Amino acid sequence: MASAVTIDLATPSILGGVKDQPYDMSPATPTGAVDDVTVVDAEEAARLAPFCRAALNLLDAKMPGFKHSYAFTADEILALPLDTVRLPDELHGLPRRKSARSSLAAAIASLLYPATHDEALSSLIRYEAARVRLRAWVALQRKYDIFAATKRNGHSFRGLTGGAAPGVHAPFWSSRILDQGRWDPSKHPVSTAGVRAIPMPVFIADAAELAPFFEHLELGGTHELNGQSAGADLDAGKGEPYYGVKAAEFQKGVVYEDGRMDLCKMVVGPDHIGNLMESLRPNPFIRHFLLGNNIIGPVGAREIARFIQDLPDRMNTWYLAGNCIDASSFKILVDAIITSDAVTNIWLKRNPLDPTAAADVYRLVTETKSLRTLDLDQTELGDAGIADLFSRLAAYSEPTGRKLPLRNVYLNGNGISTTAASAVAGFLASPACGVTSLYMSCNPIGDEGMKALAEGVRKAPQLTRLSLQSTGLNTAGAIAICEAVTSHSGLRVLDLGQAYATLDLGQAWNYIEDDAAPSLRGLLSTNQTLEYLNLGHCPVTPPVLREIDAAVLKSSLLYYNAESILPDPTIKTPRFNPSADATMPELHSIAAPSKAEKAAEKAVNDHLEANVKAKYGPEMTYSQFLEEEKRWIVNDKTDVRKIDSVYRNRDAGAARRKLKVLVKDWDDNDDTLERVMNASGPFCTRRKH
Repeated sequence: MASAVTIDLATPSILGGVKDQPYDMSPATPTGAVDDVTVVDAEEAARLAPFCRAALNLLDAKMPGFKHSYAFTADEILALPLDTVRLPDELHGLPRRKSARSSLAAAIASLLYPATHDEALSSLIRYEAARVRLRAWVALQRKYDIFAATKRNGHSFRGLTGGAAPGVHAPFWSSRILDQGRWDPSKHPVSTAGVRAIPMPVFIADAAELAPFFEHLELGGTHELNGQSAGADLDAGKGEPYYGVKAAEFQKGVVYEDGRMDLCKMVVGPDHIGNLMESLRPNPFIRHFLLGNNIIGPVGAREIARFIQDLPDRMNTWYLAGNCIDASSFKILVDAIITSDAVTNIWLKRNPLDPTAAADVYRLVTETKSLRTLDLDQTELGDAGIADLFSRLAAYSEPTGRKLPLRNVYLNGNGISTTAASAVAGFLASPACGVTSLYMSCNPIGDEGMKALAEGVRKAPQLTRLSLQSTGLNTAGAIAICEAVTSHSGLRVLDLGQAYATLDLGQAWNYIEDDAAPSLRGLLSTNQTLEYLNLGHCPVTPPVLREIDAAVLKSSLLYYNAESILPDPTIKTPRFNPSADATMPELHSIAAPSKAEKAAEKAVNDHLEANVKAKYGPEMTYSQFLEEEKRWIVNDKTDVRKIDSVYRNRDAGAARRKLKVLVKDWDDNDDTLERVMNASGPFCTRRKH
C-alpha cells in the first residue's frame, strides 16, 4: 500500500502562508471586497486558506481527474485511494458564499484568489468551486472509513461486492444459494450414505441427580406431587409453556398430566437406563416415553426391549432420538415392539441404523399393528437402505387388502437419491400404502429423483403433506412435482424451500427459476385443497415472483412464503453524490419493499387472512393462526404433540434469544460415544424382576 499523504491542521503563521505553494496567495486581506470581515473571520481565514490551497494542490497532484459531482457506488468508493490521500475533516465544513458565514467565505476566497478590483466576484466563484471539490473528497473519506470498517469486520451490505443486490432482502441466503447455482452433483457432491447419526454432545448424569425422579416414578407418581416429593410444579404451577398442561418437574425429569415422561437431554446413558425402566414398571400413568439425546446405546436398547416384552401394551410413544442404537440392538428392539398393539409412534432420529437395518425396519412397519408414525431422520440408512426398505414395502400385500397403518414417515437426511426416490414412489403407488405425510428434506434427490418421485405422488391420493426442502431440486424437478400435485385431491402441504440445516448437513440448495412459474401458477389456480406452499429463498426474479403472488390471490392457501434472492431490475444500485447536500440512502433501507411490493404483499396477506378466518372463524387473527395452528398444518397433531419436551423447547428458545449456544460437535478427545457403544450391562440397581 502506498504511504499516506495527509495535510496537518497545525495553525500556520498568518503572514507566512504555506511553503512550496505553486500559486501566489496574498498575505493580507484586500480592503473593499470584504469590508464586513471581522477580525475573528480574518484570523480564521488566514488559518484555513493555506490548508485549502495545500488540499487543492494534493488533489491536483494525486487525483487530477476527480469528478466531485459523480455519483459513486460503494464499490467505487472503496476503489478510490482514500486511505492514502487524506484531507483534514474540517474542510467538510468550509463556509458557503450564501450562508450565515458568508463573511468568512469571502475572507478565505480573497486569500486564495485575490480579486483584480474591489467589486469582482471571481474570487468568490472560484472559491465556491474549490470548496465543493474539497467537501466532496472529505465526504467520500467518511463513507470510505465506514465501508472499509464494515468489510474488515466481516460484514457486507447492499451495493457492495459480497453483499446483496438491490431488492434482495436476505443477503445471507442469497450469497450462499447463488454460490451453488443449479445443483450439479459432479460439482457439488452430496453423500448418498446419509448424514452421520451423531447425538448432540452431552454428559451422562450422576445417579443422585436422577434418583428423586426415579423414586417418584416407582411410587406410581403422576403430574401431582405429595408433601414428601422432591419435585415442584412446572413453571410455578402454570404448566407447560403455551399449552398450560400441568406437570411435575424434578432436578432431572418431568411428568405431564397427559402421560408424557420427559427426560430429553437429561442423559441417563447406559449407566442409568436400567434403573429408569425398572422405576417405570409399577407406573401405569406413563404412556409416552421421551428420552431424546440420552445416548443409552445398545445396553439401553436391550433394557427397553425387555420392558416392552414384559409390558407390551404400556407405552404408546417411544421417542428415542440420539441414543446410539445401532443395527444389531435395533433388531432386538424391533423383536419386542412388534408384539405390542399399543405402540403408535416411534422416533429414531440420529441413531446409526445403517443400510443393514432395512429388513428390520420393514418388519417394524408391517408387523406393528398400530404404528402410525415412524421417524427415520438421519439414521444412516442411505440411498441403498431406503431403496431396500421401500422396495420391500412396495411389494407388500395382505390377503384382506387393508392398507398398512403407517401414516407419517420422516426420511430427512438419509442420502436419498434417484434409486431410493424411485423405490419410495413405488410404495406410494402401491395398494398397501396409506401414508399421508412424507418428509424427505436434506436428501440429494435432484431432478431425476424428483421426476421419479412425482410419478408415485400422482398415484397417492391420500397424501396430504410433502416436504422437499434442500433436495437439490432445480427447475425441471420442481415442474415435475408441481404438475403431479396440480390435480391432486388431498395435498394440503407442499414445501419446496430451503432447510436451515442445509450447510451444517452438507446438502444441496433447491434452485427453482422463472421457468417453473407457469406450473406454480397452474398449481395455485387449480388445486383448491392446498393450504401451505413454501418456496423459501429462491432464484425466481422479482417480476415473475409477483406474477406468482397474483395467482396466490385465487388460491386456497392459508400460508405462503417466497422470497427472491435475485436483484430487482426496477431498483437501482444505491449511489452517493459527494457534492450534493443529500446523503447516500441508508444502505439497510434498500431492503425495504417498494410501493408495488407493499401493495402486492398486502393483497396476499389479506387473502391468506380471509382464508384463515373462513376456516377457523372470524375471531382467529393471522398472527394467532401462525402461533397456534400453522404447526398442525405441517405436522400431525395427534402424534407430534406427544413428543413435545420442555427441555428441548427451553434450549431452542434460549438459542433463538442468543442466551445459549447449542454445541453441535463432540471434542476430538471425548471418548463418550465409544464407551457408550462398547458398554456392557446390566447396570440396574433397582431390578426386582
